[in-house]
Amino acid sequence: MKRLFIANPVVLDNQYDALVARLRHELRHDDIVWVQPEIRHLTLRFIGATPPDRVEGIREALRQVCAESQPFDLNLDKLGAFGSRYKPEVLWLGFEEFQPFRQLFERLEPRLLELGAEPNYGNFVPHVTLCRVKGVVDKSRFWKRVDALTPAFAQRVPVSELTLFQSFLHKDGPEYKALLTCKLGE
Repeated sequence: MKRLFIANPVVLDNQYDALVARLRHELRHDDIVWVQPEIRHLTLRFIGATPPDRVEGIREALRQVCAESQPFDLNLDKLGAFGSRYKPEVLWLGFEEFQPFRQLFERLEPRLLELGAEPNYGNFVPHVTLCRVKGVVDKSRFWKRVDALTPAFAQRVPVSELTLFQSFLHKDGPEYKALLTCKLGE
């Protein structure tokens, strides 16, 4: 089985890099695995464990959706968390408005379901994962630090290509292998 997802690469500008650096410093006493800058991405669809014989069908579905879609921009403008206030699991950067990205998802989803992918049961929350939270020393201090660093600025994120990635999870962070990259509108 291959652990797959589809995403758009994201490079943070200097303001966001400074925000992430400050967040890392503020949370240095907690058990957190930070995503390396060179593998940051905006996930369109997590597919999960996939038999190898389905990969080519997923590639073809991705090619079709990319050919039918035009590039667009999103404004990265918020900091959020998955999990709960009691047990935070992931810190991420996200978007208040993401309709064009949702439309890409809505074009792709029926094709993935036809290929046997599990439906996406969760809320659609486009985001760039910053870190995975393994443990927090002091939850009150943790949330004060996170809440104080909510960005007061936006970064334009171009969505011009989608990549099918295979993901390998390691103790010190994930590793991604690109299986296919398609430009939107081509």
